[in-house]
Amino acid sequence: MTTETIPEKKSDKTIDRVYNYVKYYIKTNTYSPSVRDICKGAGLKSTSSVHMYLKKLDEMGLIEYRPGMRRAIIIKNTDEENETVTPADVVRLPCIGKITAGVPIYAHEDYSDTICVNKGLLGKSIIGSDDAFILKVSGTSMINAHIMDGDYIIVRKQSSCNEGDIIAALINDEATVKRYGKVNGVPYLFPENDAYSPIPFNTEDCRILGKVVGLHRYSID
Repeated sequence: MTTETIPEKKSDKTIDRVYNYVKYYIKTNTYSPSVRDICKGAGLKSTSSVHMYLKKLDEMGLIEYRPGMRRAIIIKNTDEENETVTPADVVRLPCIGKITAGVPIYAHEDYSDTICVNKGLLGKSIIGSDDAFILKVSGTSMINAHIMDGDYIIVRKQSSCNEGDIIAALINDEATVKRYGKVNGVPYLFPENDAYSPIPFNTEDCRILGKVVGLHRYSID
C-alpha cells in the first residue's frame, strides 16, 4: 500500500493512516470502505473517531464525505498518476430497497442509501445515477446464477430485455429478480434454483425494471 503524508501543518499520523487506508481500499476494491472497515484498517477502536477524521479530510479537500450515506467516500483528484480512483471514475447509485430472489415481495423504494461503484465495472452504457440503481437481494432462488441472499445487484434501467437476461421485474406491485425466457412463446420468469417454479410474466401488471449487469458482495462465508 502506497503511503503519503497529508499536506497540512497540523496533520498527525492517525489521519495519515485513515487517508492512506481509504485510498488503498478504493484502489483495491473499486468502492469505498465502511466506517468499520476503516476502524480495522487504520487501527482505530472508535467509529466516532473515524467519522471525525473523515470530516477533517473532507474539510481539507482530500475526500468527499457525506455522513449517513453508506460507502459514499470519494477520493479527490491527486497529482499522482493512477494513484487512486477519482470522482470521474465513480458513479453513486441509489439503493432503492430490497428485491426478492424467491417469492415476489412488495416493492418499496428507499433512496436514503447510495453505493459508489467504479464506472469501469458497469460498461459505457451507464453514465450516472439516472441510468442504473441498486437493489439488495433477499432469498435464494437465484443461487445457481451466483446471486446470493444479501447481495447488492446493479440494475441498468430499461423496459425491455432479451431471452436469457437476468432482470429486475414487477408483477403487480411485487418485485423480484429472475431470468427472463419464454415457453411456447409465453413469457416467464425463471429461477436459478430447482426448489422454485417459473412465474408467468404475460399480464398487463408485469413490468421490466431493468437488466441486472453486476453485483456487489461485502462478505463471503
